[in-house]
Amino acid sequence: MATIRKRGNSYQIRVFCGTDIYGKKIINSMTWKPDDKMTARQIEKELNKIAVQFEEKIKKGIAIKIDNKIKLYEFCDIYLEMQKKSLSPTTYDVYQSIILNYIVPTLGHLKLADIRPLHMQKFINTLSEQKTKHNNLLSPISIKKYYSILQSIFCFACKMGFLEYNPSTSSNLQFPRTSPVHTNVLDEKEIKRLLKCLENEPVMWKVIIHLALSTGCRRGEIAALQWDDIIWEKHQITVCKSLYHVNGEKGVKLPKTNTSNRTITVPSYIIEMLKQYRSKQLEVKLSSGQEWNKHNMIFTDKKGDYISPHSISNWFKYFLQKNTLPHIKFHALRHTSATILLASGTNIKTVSSRLGHSNLSTTNRYVHALIDADIAAAETLEQKLNFEKVGQKWDKHA
Repeated sequence: MATIRKRGNSYQIRVFCGTDIYGKKIINSMTWKPDDKMTARQIEKELNKIAVQFEEKIKKGIAIKIDNKIKLYEFCDIYLEMQKKSLSPTTYDVYQSIILNYIVPTLGHLKLADIRPLHMQKFINTLSEQKTKHNNLLSPISIKKYYSILQSIFCFACKMGFLEYNPSTSSNLQFPRTSPVHTNVLDEKEIKRLLKCLENEPVMWKVIIHLALSTGCRRGEIAALQWDDIIWEKHQITVCKSLYHVNGEKGVKLPKTNTSNRTITVPSYIIEMLKQYRSKQLEVKLSSGQEWNKHNMIFTDKKGDYISPHSISNWFKYFLQKNTLPHIKFHALRHTSATILLASGTNIKTVSSRLGHSNLSTTNRYVHALIDADIAAAETLEQKLNFEKVGQKWDKHA
């Protein structure tokens, strides 16, 4: 039974929920303040109604004891602690960095229960004026990403009963306009030039680049590959994990989504390259001792340990500079692999499966790149084949 007591101009509603393991009473409470224009009878009627509703929520486990004084920065600590096991080390590190550098400085001083959509808009506006370490304004994509983390914090607060109202879900918030995303894709000439320059590089890097182009795997997925992941007789590679490198710690984690677990068939020349590379790696292992490559990794650092995904990116950047090739991110090889397949007539579902996308809409961005290329091709044909422009006429009676 709920108990009600007057406290100044407000009323406190309390519900007894038994005792804890130490015999201490567990009391859930809430405060309600009536409107100044309400009569005594209206207050009594509304108060009893709210008390019954609150008690029902307690019985159903919907409401818990809410600390109305807790501030956002304090709740962020709770949020990070509770999410630590469910997030990958890489994602956790990103969340922690964004919370400490952007969310807490802007909104951390406010009470969790006092935050409204207006504060959310203030957060978005503040991000729009923030600059990166390279002195550039945050991109609209980064702003939406940072806001999604703030939104996750408030969704968690509602689920745990700290809030009944989620101010982050307002549909009236205004975000900076997002420019069309340009996806870097190598054309046929650029691929040939890149592969020609690659011929003079160590065999491990040759295999990594060819794998990226032929499988479309992410750099973390390539770094996490073990020799047991190769199905030699079927010319297949199983992708079932990803490697992370956070705060000096390297390790293997589960992939981004369940659909990231996949088996990819590769060209026969890739299998031959892997066989040749494996023979050379075994020679190094025998000369280095038993501890070298104890994880049975395909790609290792000079000590035979995990290779960092960052090392792959850094080597690729150096390789491009050394050979005066256009700067692209290593991830562009994944985009290139997808675009080659789609341009060659491979259906989008197969391409999506090879890339490990969870839905086809993600793969559709490569289709847009093909559409742009198709429009450019039509414009080329217009310039080359338009008879009137080149001084020739159609014979309409032919």
